[in-house]
Amino acid sequence: MTYKLVLLALCLCLFNCKEEAKTETKVVDFDYKFPSVQKLVDCEGVDHALFQEAMQSFEEDIANFYTPEQPVMSRAYSLFVSQAISNKADYSAMVSDHSKTVLEALKQDKTLWITNPDGSKVNFNHPIFDCIGNQIKDEPLRKTFKALIDTNSMSLRMFSGQLRRQTFGMKDDKYLATYVALELFYGKFYDSDLSADVSKKADTPIENEHSENDGHNH
Repeated sequence: MTYKLVLLALCLCLFNCKEEAKTETKVVDFDYKFPSVQKLVDCEGVDHALFQEAMQSFEEDIANFYTPEQPVMSRAYSLFVSQAISNKADYSAMVSDHSKTVLEALKQDKTLWITNPDGSKVNFNHPIFDCIGNQIKDEPLRKTFKALIDTNSMSLRMFSGQLRRQTFGMKDDKYLATYVALELFYGKFYDSDLSADVSKKADTPIENEHSENDGHNH
């Protein structure tokens, strides 16, 4: 009788452990909105499909917000980067429900996130950033990015000056776009409750705002 009780206790224990493991490894289930045969972001050892989805959802959101009548990605990037770096971007009005779900999926990778001294949420030791640093098209920007990553010195304070000057090329450089999406978009509303002010989504008071590159990004 004692043997059977011990065996039953062991079985219950193993069952509970398996259930806990299932709970811990549960992933966010969502439909990919931007399925593509072409790998726009191809990095070894990471979920390139998820990062690509994150980047494309981000691009759709900024295009819809900053250039709603006719998408102009260069202008959208110029305005977004300028406002995000200056902490003036209105994420509550900009972020779509799909991007919120994408963030929840990205959060499943605990190694992607950390709280840095400057408040940034992304962990630059994650392999996605090493991959981005090897693939950025603009050579001076790529060298600066890699140097900052390799020396564990990456921060917006160090990188924002060069980043502002490269907004025109972001629409064609999906690796740089992925960095911008992670650092300035998902990382910025990582801890935010965006449900508080949904009424502002119809209001996009941006026509009088211009970045230093706006005149060149058409």
